Amino acid sequence: MEKQWSSEPTGRFALSLQMRLLQQSLAAWPRRGASLLEINCGEGLFLPLLWECGFDVTGTERTPCLRAQAAINAAAKAEVEAAADDHLPFEDNEFDWVVLHVTAADGDALAASVREALRVAARGLAVTFWNTASLPGFCRRLSGRKAVWPAPGHSWWRVWRLFRGFRTGRLTSLSTLAGPMRTWNRQCAAAPCNTWLRGLPLGAWSIIRLDLAPLRPVTPLPLRLGRGRLRRPEPALECGQKNLASPLNKRRKSS
Repeated sequence: MEKQWSSEPTGRFALSLQMRLLQQSLAAWPRRGASLLEINCGEGLFLPLLWECGFDVTGTERTPCLRAQAAINAAAKAEVEAAADDHLPFEDNEFDWVVLHVTAADGDALAASVREALRVAARGLAVTFWNTASLPGFCRRLSGRKAVWPAPGHSWWRVWRLFRGFRTGRLTSLSTLAGPMRTWNRQCAAAPCNTWLRGLPLGAWSIIRLDLAPLRPVTPLPLRLGRGRLRRPEPALECGQKNLASPLNKRRKSS
């Protein structure tokens, strides 16, 4: 289902906005020397992006064919291991950051996968999922059709309440793809509406991020300037005033 979805125009458009939202959501996470685990990485479409963001990336995928494709897409940028999202072969707090793509079909399986992701996360967890309580989902139900997404959907409120139940850390949320599915096309004049209302849980694809520790401000890398590239400080001169100092000194001497 995922492979077929990503090869269609609707899926490609959705993926471009998903990547943009994921990058925006994780921008607050320090990444220099930090490890990140992507659970249920699927075909590995996000692995290169996470690596380019500066994380040391490891992915897990249960399905063999998807895992093989993920290894190809990741190339040498990330390791891809076989694992189920509710039973990870890692120690407690082994990764600084964890990204979990929800594939669970029911609430119990969802809770189990989130708890397992929290177990291996030392500093923070981001969970991505298809939101059944979104505007596109509502529009599809009004028309009598079922939303066709590449993974099972969950209500944003259910996932939010699940996180609130852990009573730890700070929660933030973003969403994208807020327009009807017929607008999920670059050629559609209404396509820009899908990026609106990111701070509200109205988009079809949502991210809820849990920061387990206070985040320090992320600063850009220092500029690397070569020697001799900057001139020494010189007096600031205004146009037409270059010789002001000389007449002034002459008048003082003559007086």
